[in-house]
Amino acid sequence: MYSNEVERVEAVQRYLDFNLERQKDLQEIVMLASVICNSPIALITLMDYDIQLIKAKVGVDVEEMPRNTSFCTHAIQIDKIMVVKDATKDVRFANAPVVVNNPHIRFYASANLKSYDGFNVGTLCVYDTKPKDLTEQQLECLGALANQVSHIMELDRSLNQLKKQHKSLREIARIQSHEIRQPVASILGLIDLMKDPSASNDIECINLLEASANQLDERIRTMVNHINDQESDYTPA
Repeated sequence: MYSNEVERVEAVQRYLDFNLERQKDLQEIVMLASVICNSPIALITLMDYDIQLIKAKVGVDVEEMPRNTSFCTHAIQIDKIMVVKDATKDVRFANAPVVVNNPHIRFYASANLKSYDGFNVGTLCVYDTKPKDLTEQQLECLGALANQVSHIMELDRSLNQLKKQHKSLREIARIQSHEIRQPVASILGLIDLMKDPSASNDIECINLLEASANQLDERIRTMVNHINDQESDYTPA
């Protein structure tokens, strides 16, 4: 398992809220992977703590699988394409449920999906029910397709972040417009009143000025806290 598994899973969490509009792009990629690798099953997966989440698929009808029996849990621990030519002859997988039972997996190959900060968050993988190998060209294509998946997922994450920032800017503008301008106007009005030689600068004006200043200070603190909250949630692209 990753030595920094907590950070890796935190990276995975950034990609879970995936825009359905881009789901078609992922589906097309798994179809291409299946055809190029001549394999009946192809998946795009994200590896969480305990489960392997399937984001796009060809040849199976499942949404997730246990991580502890998954081929991909081994794949994300290395930084190269992983190939299992015959699972029955590999001690890591010979007794796995998907090998011993239906669909009787024999072949597996995968390329990692990487986050922008270098974590292996999941895989683009293909399976077959008969032992085999891939050509060098097929392996290169699998790696290239995995890179495209990573780019699509990162684009989606960045766009989601921009939407959050835009919402934050609108909220700041609302606070500035409606909540800060009112006490500022009160302070300016009281200052004008106190400049009037005919007006008496009594304690009531001073109290009102102090109240407006405190109200302004409170509004500014609210805005600063809101900005700080947004910055703490922001992950640079």
